[in-house]
Amino acid sequence: MKHSLVLSLSTCLIVLLSSPVFAHQHGDKGHKQDKAAKMFDRTDANQDGQLELAEFLAHAEQRFKAMDLNQDGYVSKEEGRDAHRQMREKRKQDRKQRKSEQPETE
Repeated sequence: MKHSLVLSLSTCLIVLLSSPVFAHQHGDKGHKQDKAAKMFDRTDANQDGQLELAEFLAHAEQRFKAMDLNQDGYVSKEEGRDAHRQMREKRKQDRKQRKSEQPETE
């Protein structure tokens, strides 16, 4: 009897302590799904809920052109790295701008 009580309490304790971990993992998964949905929506030019090859390739071409900093039709490793750095900096500035536009809460 004492053994089963200890086992039951241990099981309850494990479940209670692991719940926040599962919730956090689910939250991260939801964030990735939201990000994927936004990317899908940006690529789906005619907004019909389906990606056609032409839409996919047009999006890929836009990204390639954005990375081809010297516009020579090729993307070197350095260009790719610099383009990524520029995109990251732009996102950082955009976040900063959005944050400054939000009303302060007390």
